[in-house]
Amino acid sequence: MAVFTMNEIAKIVGGKILQGDGNREIEKFSTNSKEGDDRTLFVPVIGERVDAHDFIGNAYENGMRCTFTMRDEIVDDTDDMTYIKVDQSVAALQMVGADYRARFTDLPLIGITGSVGKTTTKEMIAAALETKKCVLKTDKNMNSQVGLPQMMARIEEKHEIAVIEMGMSEFGEMKRLCDVAKPNFAVMTNIGVSHIGQLKTQENIRSEKANICNHFTKDSVLLVNGDDRLLRELYDVFENPKTTDKEKTQLIDTMNLSAETLNKLKEAKIATFGTDCECTVYATEIETVGESTRFMYNYTDRDGIKKQEAIELSVLGLHNVLNALAALYIADYYGIEPKIAKEGLKAYQPISMRGGIEKVNEITVIDDTYNASPDSMKGAINILLELPKENRKIIVFADILELGEISESCHYEVGEYLANHSLNDGKSPKSIDVVITIGEEAKFIAKAVKEHNAAIEVHSFATKEEAGECIQQVLQPKDAILFKGSRGMKLEVLVNLVKKG
Repeated sequence: MAVFTMNEIAKIVGGKILQGDGNREIEKFSTNSKEGDDRTLFVPVIGERVDAHDFIGNAYENGMRCTFTMRDEIVDDTDDMTYIKVDQSVAALQMVGADYRARFTDLPLIGITGSVGKTTTKEMIAAALETKKCVLKTDKNMNSQVGLPQMMARIEEKHEIAVIEMGMSEFGEMKRLCDVAKPNFAVMTNIGVSHIGQLKTQENIRSEKANICNHFTKDSVLLVNGDDRLLRELYDVFENPKTTDKEKTQLIDTMNLSAETLNKLKEAKIATFGTDCECTVYATEIETVGESTRFMYNYTDRDGIKKQEAIELSVLGLHNVLNALAALYIADYYGIEPKIAKEGLKAYQPISMRGGIEKVNEITVIDDTYNASPDSMKGAINILLELPKENRKIIVFADILELGEISESCHYEVGEYLANHSLNDGKSPKSIDVVITIGEEAKFIAKAVKEHNAAIEVHSFATKEEAGECIQQVLQPKDAILFKGSRGMKLEVLVNLVKKG
């Protein structure tokens, strides 16, 4: 773990010590004035509603003795606190993270980005690698401009490889993250419509995420989902021998890649994973057995021989098969054979609020409430449909946020998908019985279901409180119920309601 003196940090960030002991040592950073100790540096962030400089005093009261500041004044009663004056506190934090990362030039760092599934992919890659290696992986949601540099400060000599999640929601953000983490291997899971309100088009999302390659060398690898059309185009342009020069030119014209990214992609290797047999690695014979998924992993070994390995996952969903493919490829790339790596994948279980399946009081509860996008909504529907036939299957969907002008159409599309994939013959496990929606946007899911599948019972509410009353009325023993919505909708409240009975 990083250990800095305040003098060292001031030099790294080009800051000035306003007060305090420059020899004081810190090893952690915190943007929360309630979370830290005397070896933690407080990073006051200025947000849309709150300026955390107002909480420097609180940080001091909670044990912190070091802080960045963008102000000239010293807070009363913090005489033994060390202050470093900086131009921008988040940028300063990133400078420190980048400096510390640069001290470990031999540490392979895998950067993971995508509209959906970054965290699950990160966890599965780490699970495969941990069968043989000491892995540093992103903790919780520390994948942002604030969280990622804090993760860099957690690198230790014992770590043999790092698996780092990199999230972005606006132009220029991935470049800043890449300048800190400097990944030499990258995974792109998919290009959806998350944050399309800010980035406007999926092509813009792709070009922004492609900046994850900006610190690549000629030995670097970009691994992309070959089942995703927009990502497959990256492979077609830079790697696929079947693509003509004319087709390459036409595709590059649509990609809006920076000159820096374009040059990096030209010299790096691009590999694909998916269900298409033309992918570098691909899955066949996919089947659901109880609450597990089995498939054959098709790959080419180091001697150029095509091989297969039988894989079993303790989770459901095609998206998890794709995540496992990426994990197996990366593990093999770093010297862990599929027959070893697959044991880590079999033991993998989803982390809290990300699709875990739990039986409580004769009810099967799927808690996927951490976040949502149209694509992840569809994936969650498929997971529910893959469960063995219970008494009934119930879906609770809340608003998908940050979709901008296309919000109504995206929500309607989710409802249409749900309706068309539910057989509702009363016998097939591929049946959804009840749909409950919450919020002004999710009502378009309900509208689509009503219009495309009259056999599904549909309820639509403005608030969680109303929906909670409905859930208590309709839920019966042996039902399976799925909860999913954007983080801001706080659906975990209803999950806890069901678990309490």
